Amino acid sequence: MIGIELPTLNTNDSSYTLVEWLVPDGSSIEGEEPLALVETSKASEEIESTGPGILHVLVGGGQDCRPGQTIAYLFESAEERDSYRASAAAPEATSAPPGAEPSITNAARALADRHGVSEAELRGLGRTVIRTADVEDLVRRAASAPASPERQLSKRQRTVGAVVTESMRTVPAAAAYAKVDVGQAEELARQLSERTGSFVSLPVLLIKAVARRHAAHPLMFAALTDDGVVRESERAHVGVTMDAGRGLYTPVVHDAAELSGDRIADLLTGFRSKAFRGTFQAAELAGANIMVAPHTTEGMVLATPIVFPGQTCVISIGAVDDQVLLDAQGTPRTHRFVHLGLVYDHRVVNGRDAMALLKDVKEELEAPAALG
Repeated sequence: MIGIELPTLNTNDSSYTLVEWLVPDGSSIEGEEPLALVETSKASEEIESTGPGILHVLVGGGQDCRPGQTIAYLFESAEERDSYRASAAAPEATSAPPGAEPSITNAARALADRHGVSEAELRGLGRTVIRTADVEDLVRRAASAPASPERQLSKRQRTVGAVVTESMRTVPAAAAYAKVDVGQAEELARQLSERTGSFVSLPVLLIKAVARRHAAHPLMFAALTDDGVVRESERAHVGVTMDAGRGLYTPVVHDAAELSGDRIADLLTGFRSKAFRGTFQAAELAGANIMVAPHTTEGMVLATPIVFPGQTCVISIGAVDDQVLLDAQGTPRTHRFVHLGLVYDHRVVNGRDAMALLKDVKEELEAPAALG
């Protein structure tokens, strides 16, 4: 009998959800092949078998599981599995002695988390073992009670909150802002979109502009280690904040300086689809050494994002703002502006460095020929 243990997939999570088994319980496994789909607060990952055998599932689809937990066994034969099943006894749902902690099945815990049923409510049932039927009964009773103005935060939102809290606690952040005329950049984006069929936008050009300045501003792409050492990166891997209604994701455009504008645009289009469906793979969310945060909803001209722990810099872009200015001949002309916001870890980056990066990115966007 070989145990299949759940690896650590996301260091921010203490538990994951086993979405589904890709092969039925009791199947014969030939070797290393995908067995189950597990979802963290950010991504979905396939868990592979560790070798051949007969699969015996311990954690059902939709249940919570922990890193290091054994989620299945592989038996050498069907007879060995049948012997194991015959020896396994199901516990009875008896009343718990005073002060005893109940045992809560994974399925019951997952259902409780989805419906916001607290640990105190589960313990209040007074059972030794709490199963899904017990949670369903609590949910039915809650549904018939008067409506409450309170609601439970989702696991994904609690993870986002933990990252924000860690950033606020550990990163002494400072900020700088620049006003950028993006008339030429918008025209370039339009031309690229027509020529390539990709949806090229200002955030696409910003990602490219930021990545192109990697060599000139290495501290902006660096990481500060716990022992006070600054670790610079060899290439620009630009993360992008993205929320399509299922929580905040930060997919990464790897080697962004080497990619064309239309290729970056295609990646962002795919990322938006995955953000909407919640189907990111862990590799797509890992490795960023700088972040771009688009806040381009109409009317949102300025934003101050957080610096993600492990990075030193994040750049935001607001929506386009039309302004009428007089040209050299005194003729009023409409200009298209955005505000860039740069928030940086002041332990690593000083104001002069931040202003220099903003100046360079501003020049890239105002004369954008190299960003195509």
